[in-house]
Amino acid sequence: MKAVSVRWAIALALVTASSGAQSLAHQADLKPVERREVVIPINDFTLLDQHSRVFKFTQITGRVVVVAFAYTTCPDVCPLITAALRQVQSGLSAAEGKKVFFLTITTDPEIDAPPVLAGYAKRYRADLTNWAFLTGEPAPLQKVWKNFGVGVKRKGRGLVDHTPLTAVIDRWGKMRLAYIGPMPNVKVVLQDVRRLLGQ
Repeated sequence: MKAVSVRWAIALALVTASSGAQSLAHQADLKPVERREVVIPINDFTLLDQHSRVFKFTQITGRVVVVAFAYTTCPDVCPLITAALRQVQSGLSAAEGKKVFFLTITTDPEIDAPPVLAGYAKRYRADLTNWAFLTGEPAPLQKVWKNFGVGVKRKGRGLVDHTPLTAVIDRWGKMRLAYIGPMPNVKVVLQDVRRLLGQ
């Protein structure tokens, strides 16, 4: 299957796999996180980090990148995803940490200005030496969401439904793993990250 076909297939699957973070969190029997192996090229993008600095995706080329989509006022799924990423970050050795980068990309730019993201990062004790929390104007963010296959639907101020995606990108800028659900397994993510570091 061609890369473009794979990209659209996973995008459709990601959107249909969840009716949004809010509805997932309130289901009586929460489905386990689904792990999928994919090959989706991630296009370069430019956003702002938690310090209002310009962040270009190409500036971390050569590293394995763990990406999550979240928003700071989310009451349920996003905190679980962010906490899982923090555990993954803590589980890396110092040497591994220099070869891995973490990104949290907002799905609610209306509220998630850089200072808000900085506070959110502090709340989770994120080590910002290799973790950036990104926001930007709606148009560039929408392109990023689409590239990753993340569906985003604003339901009201501070309330957003979005695909609960955590992804791992290899050192050549291709998304290789997609974890769909509220809390990816930290041990599995670490294993996948280490496997990609070895390639």
